[in-house]
Amino acid sequence: MQTKSASPPASEPELSPEPDSPQPAPQPDQRLQEEIERLEDENEDLKNEIEEMRAEMDEMRDTFYEEDACQLQDMRRELERANKNCRILQYRLKKAERKRLRFAESGQVDGELLRSLEQDLKVAKDVSVRLHHELENVEEKRTKTEEENEKLRQQLIEVEVTKQALQNELEKAKELSLKRKGSKDGQKAERKTPQTPAEEENEDLKCQLAFIKEEAILMRKKMAKIDKEKDRLEQELQKYRSFYGDVDSPLPKGEAGGPPTTRESELKLRLRLVEEEANILGRKIVELEVENRGLKAELDDMREDSMAAAGVDSSGSGGQQCREQNEALSELRQQLQLVEDEAELLRRNLADVEEENKKVTSELNKLKYKAGSHEAGSRHGGGGADPAKVEALQEELKAARLQINELSGKVMQLQYENRVLLSNMQRYDLASHLGIRGSPRDSDAESDGGRDDDTPSASASSPRLLPPHRKREGPIGGESDSDEVRNIRCLTPTRSLYSPVDSRFLSRSLKDRQQMIDIRIEAERLGRTIDRLIADTSTIIAEARVYVTNGELFARLDEDEEGGRIREHELLYRINAQMKAFRKELQSFIDRLDVPKQEDKQAEEPLSLRIVAYDDSVQGERQDTLSPEISIYGLVRSVRSRRLCEPRGDFCPECCCVADGGFGRVRIIGAFINLTPPVTENLFKAC
Repeated sequence: MQTKSASPPASEPELSPEPDSPQPAPQPDQRLQEEIERLEDENEDLKNEIEEMRAEMDEMRDTFYEEDACQLQDMRRELERANKNCRILQYRLKKAERKRLRFAESGQVDGELLRSLEQDLKVAKDVSVRLHHELENVEEKRTKTEEENEKLRQQLIEVEVTKQALQNELEKAKELSLKRKGSKDGQKAERKTPQTPAEEENEDLKCQLAFIKEEAILMRKKMAKIDKEKDRLEQELQKYRSFYGDVDSPLPKGEAGGPPTTRESELKLRLRLVEEEANILGRKIVELEVENRGLKAELDDMREDSMAAAGVDSSGSGGQQCREQNEALSELRQQLQLVEDEAELLRRNLADVEEENKKVTSELNKLKYKAGSHEAGSRHGGGGADPAKVEALQEELKAARLQINELSGKVMQLQYENRVLLSNMQRYDLASHLGIRGSPRDSDAESDGGRDDDTPSASASSPRLLPPHRKREGPIGGESDSDEVRNIRCLTPTRSLYSPVDSRFLSRSLKDRQQMIDIRIEAERLGRTIDRLIADTSTIIAEARVYVTNGELFARLDEDEEGGRIREHELLYRINAQMKAFRKELQSFIDRLDVPKQEDKQAEEPLSLRIVAYDDSVQGERQDTLSPEISIYGLVRSVRSRRLCEPRGDFCPECCCVADGGFGRVRIIGAFINLTPPVTENLFKAC
């Protein structure tokens, strides 16, 4: 712009050499003036444009700043939310860590968490069932509405068709009336200009075209209505989905609803997943319980070891007595290990027998079902049987024979085991009677009775040492006894009950007594299994009777097969009779293991006892002096919620005694001793 404004002074030297000519001077001045004005206008326009550009730039900057400010505020809000969430998560994490440390220290199960998980599972199951029912109801309603819509559409089409027909008839009537009114004029026009057939065809085509247009309009209206109904139904489906949740799998638009079978299958899959999670949680609970039992067992062992160490320190006896006590304890440990190993083997054998029995019963049930189906087929099909059915029946008979042979072998094996157990029982009875009546411990006890009043001997100070026992972490073979019950069962009397000379005979009698109790339990279980086998064989005999009496089913079999059936029938009877005889022998064997009656023990002389009962809840010792002849140190664990022993000859697992108050016979910690009735009553009070 400065270059353009500098152009007028440059033109002045051109005008200076002609000062004398006054006429042409005004024309260049006017031109310059016009050019200056034009340039000024351009400058003004440019200035206005610059101002507009500045205003636009200011507006752009303001909008940019506003957008940045909004984004900054949004980012700050999101940052605050994230900080809050982080604080909440940190709090929850700290809480979870504290809980984990607390449970790791205490070893307890998080009951609240398990209860909350169980509640969540119940709620999820209830919600899934409720959603399933609601979805079924919605599906039924949708099908009903679709059927109603189809009916309404058909009715609408029929109404439209009738309406169109009526309109056509009305138009025809109008045309006829018009033709009648203008018949005269028409006759004149026909006389003047008669119509050609081409013109008539054109008129017919025009009428048809008008009808087609009207039908197209009606179809468009119907399509519009159908689209509206479709949109309305889709909106309803969206509402149901938003309200009840998107349960269905994502489908294309053409299959938005989906058949109900797919929905049911998906819901079943979800329910299975929930049930599997519940099963996993239950397994975890069981594992935690087993771990807790193992920890409790270890704690009990540590406590007993500490008590034993304290007893050794407080006794102050010589090194020789400690060595003797250690040897006795090691012998007792070995005996307990042997007894427990034998019990475990018996339990495993019994579990195997029970499993085999279950398999046999399942196979027998299958055979029963097949036999019933074959009988029904023979009844419906008449006397004739297909050769394929006959072959199948022969194969089933062969399988039944094999099973019968296996059962007979098992019965023979059980009879052999029963004989072995009977021989062992007779030997144990003989050893136990010799140990009770003819053992030299009575004389030792009588000789030690005088010393118990004044000063306790070294043998009387030793029973504080309890023999440590081996424990299992969990129940084996269906055991459900508590830890205290297993502790009491494993306890045995200490070395102070008998003299060091007779310690070998004492340990053998204690082992025999413990084995007698275990043998009785296993014999009862064996009797139950034999009862099941007898019931199964009786069912097989009944089925065999049905097969033998049914002549139509076996009409085409040979004489050899008939003889085989008769032999099988006889074999079944023999097996059943042998098992019943074996059951009677086993019952007599179990009856021999019971406590003797009153008449057998009236002639025996009662012994007086001095019982020292150690109570876990009381720190001191309570001594009930009944007679100074003999001292028996027994461990009696008194729990707050413990019941008294019932004097009916039953086995009490709480205090490990078999008591009969009227007959005066009591077993304390593995030893049978004859007592008077008042002594037994005091002993029951101590228990």
